[in-house]
Amino acid sequence: MSAKHPPEFLQGLQPETLKTAAARRFADFCLQDFPTHAKAEGFDPQVYADAASLVIARLEATRHME
Repeated sequence: MSAKHPPEFLQGLQPETLKTAAARRFADFCLQDFPTHAKAEGFDPQVYADAASLVIARLEATRHME
């Protein structure tokens, strides 16, 4: 996978569509943070995207726990 092309999850990530403020802030962070690591040796873009997806899902789920 090219460092210039983020994984599909990050390409389609639209923070404004998320339901919780925490998830939106985290998604914004990921979109800004990804390019700073994309060219680092040993960086796995898919692992980054998978981790971001898990965290966002958890943050979105907290809305229903209240």
